[in-house]
Amino acid sequence: MVEVPVFDMPFAARLSPHVDRVREHTRAWVRDMGMLNGAPWTEAFYDAADYGGFAPLTHPTASLDDLKHISDWHTWGFYVSDAFRDGFLRTRNVVGGKAFAARLKSVLTGSAPALHPAEKGLADLVSRSTLDAEDQEHLAEYLDALLWELHNTAQGRVPDPIDLVEMRRRSIATDLSAKLARKSVGAELPAELLRNSTMRALVDSFGDVPALRQEIVGFGHTYATGASTTSAVLAVQQFFECELQQAADVVADLIAARLRQICSIIGDLPSIAAEYDLGTEAQAALQRYVEALKSWLAGELLWTQRSRRFSFSPTPTRRSFHSPTGLGTAAALVR
Repeated sequence: MVEVPVFDMPFAARLSPHVDRVREHTRAWVRDMGMLNGAPWTEAFYDAADYGGFAPLTHPTASLDDLKHISDWHTWGFYVSDAFRDGFLRTRNVVGGKAFAARLKSVLTGSAPALHPAEKGLADLVSRSTLDAEDQEHLAEYLDALLWELHNTAQGRVPDPIDLVEMRRRSIATDLSAKLARKSVGAELPAELLRNSTMRALVDSFGDVPALRQEIVGFGHTYATGASTTSAVLAVQQFFECELQQAADVVADLIAARLRQICSIIGDLPSIAAEYDLGTEAQAALQRYVEALKSWLAGELLWTQRSRRFSFSPTPTRRSFHSPTGLGTAAALVR
């Protein structure tokens, strides 16, 4: 086991005023999709994990309708990850995992009917979303990243740290999360600006923070139990031949470094805006996008500290988002 460190957060967390209605909506949606049938989610586990509380913290300024839609997408991603881990990673079932991912890809392209709850959820989301070719590519990469972890685990292989960080960005759908954040605040930006290397570094760092933190927070649940070998903590331990806690501390330092990089990039954005000759409206959109990413990161940390996704017990006690307690909450302001 590893001791979870105090995670610094330079940004303030806020909670959407629509939180209760979004929780209610999301719970009804997952029930309608058949996701509360006990594998991997029971109703008690779902409530303890509080998946419906994720989007109200990560997208605090979104409208109610947008927030419901965003919550469904994130909750679907949580469900797929949990179902894949429990159904295929733990059992090293490569054949089953490939079939699971292939079915979802077929549903994504509309070439197969939706049968499994994960497929039903995706089919429903696709039917009411405007997905472009890039979105479909990112969703396919997300599924491929799950298979990559399964192959590593089935072979008992701990991947190279650099490879792992790159793939983790895909396995948490970094680009899609950033796009949802951007769309939630109506930040329409030029495509060439979004492809800029500095903007790409901003999104990559944005994705690395929650991806690496999850590997520390969820270490005891997933990696220490042997469910997966694809762990940043294990990769660092193997690469540096150090103790497990030392490896976890290195990963925590990397998270802190990514946050510093985000702050540094944000400081450089005025010069990038000038380089692309952005008008007043585009500059305002860029600022809204940056604020959305900051809110997402702060909200994700607060949700992670309160969610019982990795520490579920049969008799969970809901903790209020309005009075934060525990490690790392001194930097978080919920208002």
